[in-house]
Amino acid sequence: MSLNTGLRLARVQPTLLSHGFTTAPAAILPLLFLGASSQYTPGLRMRRSSRFASSSTGKGLPRTTSRAASTSTVTQTKPEEPPQPHTASGSTTTTRADLNTLGQPAPSHEPSSPIPAATLLNPPASTRPPPLDLPTRDPSASLFRHLFSLGKAYTNFYKTGLKAVFTNRTLLRTTPSAATPPHLGNSADTYPSRAAILLRARVRHDLARLPVFGVVVLVCGEFTPLIVLLFPKLTPYTCRIPKQLDVIRKGAEDRRGASYRALAHVSREDGLHRTADGHICRVLGLTSRWWDRAGLDGPMSSVKAAKAVEWIVNDDRMIREGGGVEIVENGEVVLACEDRGIDVRGKEIGELRRKLESWISKTAPTSAQGDQADAEGTRHEAEDKVRRVLLRLEGDV
Repeated sequence: MSLNTGLRLARVQPTLLSHGFTTAPAAILPLLFLGASSQYTPGLRMRRSSRFASSSTGKGLPRTTSRAASTSTVTQTKPEEPPQPHTASGSTTTTRADLNTLGQPAPSHEPSSPIPAATLLNPPASTRPPPLDLPTRDPSASLFRHLFSLGKAYTNFYKTGLKAVFTNRTLLRTTPSAATPPHLGNSADTYPSRAAILLRARVRHDLARLPVFGVVVLVCGEFTPLIVLLFPKLTPYTCRIPKQLDVIRKGAEDRRGASYRALAHVSREDGLHRTADGHICRVLGLTSRWWDRAGLDGPMSSVKAAKAVEWIVNDDRMIREGGGVEIVENGEVVLACEDRGIDVRGKEIGELRRKLESWISKTAPTSAQGDQADAEGTRHEAEDKVRRVLLRLEGDV
């Protein structure tokens, strides 16, 4: 290093002389080296000098030593960044973005938002059949190609439906237990939500039909859509094609209409109550239609009708207290009307929604809910109203 360079360095940084070379010889040597060299670019000089500044912090040297590289070249330094928070060990605190980058769950200190009412009323969409998009035949295409595309669409539909059965089973394990159905008048935190109850019921329904349906798919293969039309209730609900659902609904509505026509000949209300259980089972499809052809009520009609009425009362209450029919999804509105013996074939969703609202209004109990005795009376009143609506003593919904 020449003498002139050293003198220039002393003029630019006079504060170094006040500290003395003997106080920090290891910190002065890089400065001298940078001042003697002219082969570094400004960017490199900035990095070198900033490294020196960080290493000299705490030894009494100022942080302005980054200008000591040269007096002939003006180097602009970056603005000083604010100090980063440190943990007890001295390392920089990891931010939320860093945790996400590393694939680690970021800790959340924000208050959890309330669960939407629609989530508590509506079960997952996977409990309903997926959409079935059937290809339209191109006149220029061959029949074999059209049939192949048709079989592929049905295969994808059944594959999605079967996968949904196991998905719903997994979801059921993470929901509150719905083994004990709620009763009218219970506190809101003593029973599971409507979505959890419907999820459990549909999972049980689908799992019970899964073994037989699996055998049908393995044996019949591409002819499965024809077989399920002959036995429409054989498949899980998530695997029912639209035409299959239409066959089920048409049979239920024909049976329901015949029961109401037979009920019209019973003029006295006492006679209606004597035939109420059998009629309710026929309207809701709780017994086999073979008993109708024999002119008899199905076995255990009174027990089945009582359980169905109790379930409808609880479902009405959950819809009423959960925000009303306007929060229920369109697909669930159709299923709720079916559960209450309301015809849905050929009806618009707006009309079905109005019918369900009329049902909820007619079955609402008028007595206030108070202690256990009042709750029991409220439940009996609601059950009586549901029976009267099913018997059409309150008019059609």
